[in-house]
Amino acid sequence: MTAAPLLSVVVPTRNEEANVGPLLSRLSAALASIDHEIVFVDDSDDGTARVIGAAAAAEPRVDLIHRDGPDRAGGLSTAVVRGIHGTRGEFVCVMDGDLQHPPEDIPGMLAAVRDGADLVVASRYTRGGDRHGLDGRGRRLVSRAAGAVARGLFSEARASTDPLSGFFLCRRQVIDGIEFRPVGFKILLELLVCVPGMRVRDVPLRFAARAHGTSKASPRQGLLFLGHIRSLVLEVQGSARPWKFGAVGLSGLAILLPLIALLTAVDGMAPLSAFFLAYLPSLVWNTVLNRVWTFADQRHGLGEGTARYLERALLSGTAMFATYAGLVALHLNAVLAALGGALLAMLLNGIANRAAVRRRPRLWSEVALGQGVQVALARLCAEVGADRSYLLPPSGPAPGATFPAGMVERVAEQRRGALYTEAAGHRAQRRSNIEMRSALLVPVVHRDAVAAVLICERLARHPFEAAQLDLAMTAAPALGGLVAGSSSDRAPRRGLQAGTLKV
Repeated sequence: MTAAPLLSVVVPTRNEEANVGPLLSRLSAALASIDHEIVFVDDSDDGTARVIGAAAAAEPRVDLIHRDGPDRAGGLSTAVVRGIHGTRGEFVCVMDGDLQHPPEDIPGMLAAVRDGADLVVASRYTRGGDRHGLDGRGRRLVSRAAGAVARGLFSEARASTDPLSGFFLCRRQVIDGIEFRPVGFKILLELLVCVPGMRVRDVPLRFAARAHGTSKASPRQGLLFLGHIRSLVLEVQGSARPWKFGAVGLSGLAILLPLIALLTAVDGMAPLSAFFLAYLPSLVWNTVLNRVWTFADQRHGLGEGTARYLERALLSGTAMFATYAGLVALHLNAVLAALGGALLAMLLNGIANRAAVRRRPRLWSEVALGQGVQVALARLCAEVGADRSYLLPPSGPAPGATFPAGMVERVAEQRRGALYTEAAGHRAQRRSNIEMRSALLVPVVHRDAVAAVLICERLARHPFEAAQLDLAMTAAPALGGLVAGSSSDRAPRRGLQAGTLKV
C-alpha cells in the first residue's frame, strides 16, 4: 500500500457527467504541488460513473465509490460520510461536483488548517464571499433562512457564518471515529454540532453559477433539512440547550395550571393549598426532564448536579408562590395568579441557570485535563461505578483480566469500545443477589494512534450497561493526552491503575 497522502478530497456526485472532466482538470491544476487523492462517491443514473471510472483508470490518485439501490439511502450526506471513511489523508476536504465550489480555493483552505485551524469553511456570507450562484432570489432567501435557523438553534453553528456550506476542509483527527447520522445534505452542520470546541475559520467563497446539469435542491431536501434539525435537537446531548430549557419550563406549566384549575374549581380546595399539590409534580417533571434531556451531557457528575439545580428551582418557586399568594389576595382567579407567578419564576430560573444553560456541551477533557492519570482513572472509577480502572498497552497479554484473550487487541484494531459480561455459572441462578463480572474496554486514541486501552472492571449484582460504556468513551480522548504527557516515550505504562474503589 502506498503512503497516505497529505490531502483527501471527497466529491459526492449525482448525475454530473458533464462536470466531472472540467472539475478533475481544475483540481489537478490547483493541487499540482500537494500530495493528494480524490474520492468520488457517485449515486448517478447517467454516465457519471463511467467518466469517473475512466479517469481513475488513468490517474491512480482518483478513486470511485459507486452506490446503488439501498446504499444510496440518506443521499448526499451519507455519500460524504462514506467518502470520508474511504480516505487516508491527514486532511480531508469536502466539495460538490457541480463546479460551484472553486477547486482553486483548496490550497488556501489547507494553509489555514495547517496554520492552526481545525476546520475551515468556505463561506458565502463572510467578507469577500458571494452567493449569486444560487438560482434565483427565492433560493437565496431560503438559504439565508435555513442558515439563520441553524445558527439560532445551535450555538456551535455560530462558529461559522455559513454553517450549511457544502465546501469545507478539516483535520482528520477532528472527524476520526465520529459516527455521523446526517439527514439530507448538510454534513457541515452535523460536524459543527457533534464536535464542539473546534477552532473554526471562514474563508470567502464566490459561489459560482452551475454550468451543466440541474440543482439538487427541492422541497424534499427542505423536509430532510427539517428532519436533520429535529435529529440534532433531540438526539445530540447538550445541543440547543437554551431552547430545551425553555421548552421544559413551558411543559411544567402544562402540568401546573390544569392541576390548580382542577383542585380549586372541581374539588373546591383553598388556592394556597392547591398550589403546593400542583407545584410538586411540575417541579419533579421539570427536574427529571432537564436532567435527562437539557443537561444530558452533564448528568454523569460532570455538571452542576441536581442538588444545585433544585436549590435554584426552589428559590424561584418561593418567588412564584409569593407572587401567586399576592395575586390571589387581590381576588385574581387562581389559574391566572399561577400563570403570573410562573412567568416570574421562569424568568428568575432562567437568570439563575443562565451560565449552566449557555455552557457548551461538556467533555471529559474539561474535568481530566491538567490532572494526573491516576487521578483521572480514580475519577472515572467513581463515575462508572467500577471496582478498578487501569490502562493496558494496545497489544500483549492482560493477566488476571475478567475478559477473554484477544479482546484488547480487537478493541485497539477496530477502535471501538466493547462491553463484556460474564454470568455467575453455566446454570441459571434462582437467587437475585448473584454477582457477575463485567468489563468495559475502550481504545485511547491520541494523535491518530491507539496509545492504550482503558479497562474498567466490576464484580456486582448488576453488570455495566451501555450508558457506562458511553461515559468511558467520552473519557478516553482526554486520557490519551494524559497518557502521552505521563511518559517520555509517549507510551502507556503497565500497572498504571487507580486501585480498588468500592461502590
